[in-house]
Amino acid sequence: MITGRVSAEREGVVRVQIGAPRGKPQTLEAVVDTGFTESVALRPEEIAELGLPLHGEERVVLADGSDTVLPVYWGVVAWLGASFLVPVFQTEGGALVGMALLHGCRLTMDVVEDGPVQIQALPNL
Repeated sequence: MITGRVSAEREGVVRVQIGAPRGKPQTLEAVVDTGFTESVALRPEEIAELGLPLHGEERVVLADGSDTVLPVYWGVVAWLGASFLVPVFQTEGGALVGMALLHGCRLTMDVVEDGPVQIQALPNL
């Protein structure tokens, strides 16, 4: 199980281990973003610090409906007892955990300041 807390800004925040495919992972705080359909998004400085290799670019639709092209890197995420190679999107907004990483999980949050956030793997998936 992955646990976290709801911030004063009413965001579910969890700690996630991520690193380059052959690098040392670091633990980062990330906001759980159910509107983000991909796995992980990080700031440029976090990507540089981790030394993530560039994969390419991808056209995406942002929350405001606008289209843009974002750089995409490869990262290894430790998630619920396993490690996964995932695309990491470069954004300015901060570290995010999205729905692709949450697929097959149960997410529960008590949406009050300091309320618990829990992410569990669903059985038999």
